[in-house]
Amino acid sequence: MFSQLTIIFFLSLILCHPLHISAKTWCVSAASATDAQLQANIDWACTIGTVDCVKINPGGPCYEPNTLTSHASFVMNEYYQLHGATEEACDFNHTGQIINANPSYGRCRYS
Repeated sequence: MFSQLTIIFFLSLILCHPLHISAKTWCVSAASATDAQLQANIDWACTIGTVDCVKINPGGPCYEPNTLTSHASFVMNEYYQLHGATEEACDFNHTGQIINANPSYGRCRYS
């Protein structure tokens, strides 16, 4: 009798509180974003958004490729990770997108 109750209890826990497996996600610039929007995202994230942008400066591990898309994606992801990895933290005026594949490359490591 006790073992049956124990099994029922554990099954009810699983059904009432399913296991949540959260996958790591990253925020990058959307393909539809314009250069002006990407530059605005960089400027905002590196000043008001409290992101340390040293890694995208010349000589930094994420400087190359020296493109707005690459630099914006890096700082947008830094902001996204620092602010809870929520959909809102990746919005950037509808210029961000959440992805499941790690965008790190070479020495440039995304958080």
